[in-house]
Amino acid sequence: MIFDALVLATWLSPFFYLCMTITGKIYRYKKARNKRIIQPELIIFQIPTIGNVDLVNQTFRIVKSYNLPVKLRTWVLIEEDDPYRDSYQADEVVVIPSVFECEDLYKSRALEYARIRRVQMLRDTSIPENYLLLQADDDATPTKDFILDCLKVNADIVVGSMRPIPVGFWSTILDYERSIACGMFCNLFTNIDKPVWAHGEGLCISSGVDQKVNYEISEMSKSFPKGFKLVCSEDLFYLHKAAYKGFTLYNSEKSIYIAPPLFFKDGVKQRRRWIWGHINILRYKLIPRNSRIRLALAEFTGLAIYFIATFGTMLHSATLIVIPKQFQSATWTSLLVWLGLRGYIIGKSMGWKHGVFGALASYVTVTLNFLVHLIGFLKGDPKRFEVIEKRL
Repeated sequence: MIFDALVLATWLSPFFYLCMTITGKIYRYKKARNKRIIQPELIIFQIPTIGNVDLVNQTFRIVKSYNLPVKLRTWVLIEEDDPYRDSYQADEVVVIPSVFECEDLYKSRALEYARIRRVQMLRDTSIPENYLLLQADDDATPTKDFILDCLKVNADIVVGSMRPIPVGFWSTILDYERSIACGMFCNLFTNIDKPVWAHGEGLCISSGVDQKVNYEISEMSKSFPKGFKLVCSEDLFYLHKAAYKGFTLYNSEKSIYIAPPLFFKDGVKQRRRWIWGHINILRYKLIPRNSRIRLALAEFTGLAIYFIATFGTMLHSATLIVIPKQFQSATWTSLLVWLGLRGYIIGKSMGWKHGVFGALASYVTVTLNFLVHLIGFLKGDPKRFEVIEKRL
């Protein structure tokens, strides 16, 4: 009886997702009406990378072609042993010294070094006090509409919406879920300043946040083991830390173009990095309790709902569980709501053709994401930043 009710609840969950999506749009609309009074004097566009020269230079060329109303300076963050350091077409090539130590590793270490550099530059008046930091990965390109949104909306941090670039059948449908996550969860929780996820592929950070919020984990937690450093999910950690300090957030519906994993094994690598980054944040209590609860619920209830709903379908077909007749029409309506909502969100992000296909392939897409997360979880903590092949 209890399991019957649990299955019914999972089958009716699309109604909850619909309400969450609508509420998120209402909050986003309210925040969008709050405009900046003083325009920034400079945009610093930074990309951390490990040798992806062509992608970085291509992204810089695209963003420079926007002819933005604010002066733009491009920064590329590289390690000391990068053999291509003279090939980057950036206004500033920031080399992270091998001797630099902090409570972070890999990308978050590079971001913290660059942040400290800007703190010093502001003290030396080398950069204006009122600037914006536009941050992207080397496989992501912020659109002009997103940057203009960042200049208009009066928020301390603006998070873009992910728009996967179709580069292959399996990789594309695997990343439909990222559009779904933006449209359902981020659009609500980010816009009420209670974030769940963040997207390092596209963040716009005010100078006030950049100067006051660092990547050091000891400010947030004293329970992490000796020698533990932040390896993955630095964007999530940073956004939660900024929210905890009282800074305002805004989830823009404007796009950040991202390159999905090219192969299934790269999808596993990527999701393994994410899930274990999130597990370590929860395990070592690196963010406040309320933030951990939101993250855990969003991460693991989604996987549980998939498992229960799928298993329940098989049990219902075998007449091993019984759904009361008065609820059966509601479950069919719920299924249509689920398909329609997914089609709308994917279509709004990637176009109506992808919206239709995304809705029809919903179960394939969700199953693939369940599998890559499960495989990544079972493979264990990579304990390093695993790089995947990228192409734009």
